[in-house]
Amino acid sequence: MNSSDLKERIIISEYLGEVQNYNGFDEPQYDDEYYSCWSGLKQVSGKEFIAAKATNSENIVTFTVRYCNKTKVLLEVGATKKYKVIYKEKDYDIIFCSDYNNLHQWIDIKAEVKG
Repeated sequence: MNSSDLKERIIISEYLGEVQNYNGFDEPQYDDEYYSCWSGLKQVSGKEFIAAKATNSENIVTFTVRYCNKTKVLLEVGATKKYKVIYKEKDYDIIFCSDYNNLHQWIDIKAEVKG
């Protein structure tokens, strides 16, 4: 990975907890200002399928970001449930994160667009 390949701006958003909305339902609350960074984007897979008489789609991508104090927390156990990625105003659930070749230079974030 080369730093010139980081052309897409993403936001890594941190889960803060549940907040009750005006209807009394709990909604997740996120800190959308946790960390904004440049990333490299790779399309991993995309498919449409029919389940329960509804057309669904699955879009999985990999964001590659620089390894730093704000991103290394994504490698901790359970971090995929505490963070999400926002890219082009769409929310992506984090599926898996890995330290690219264990060099502490890049982190690959595999994510799926929320449906």
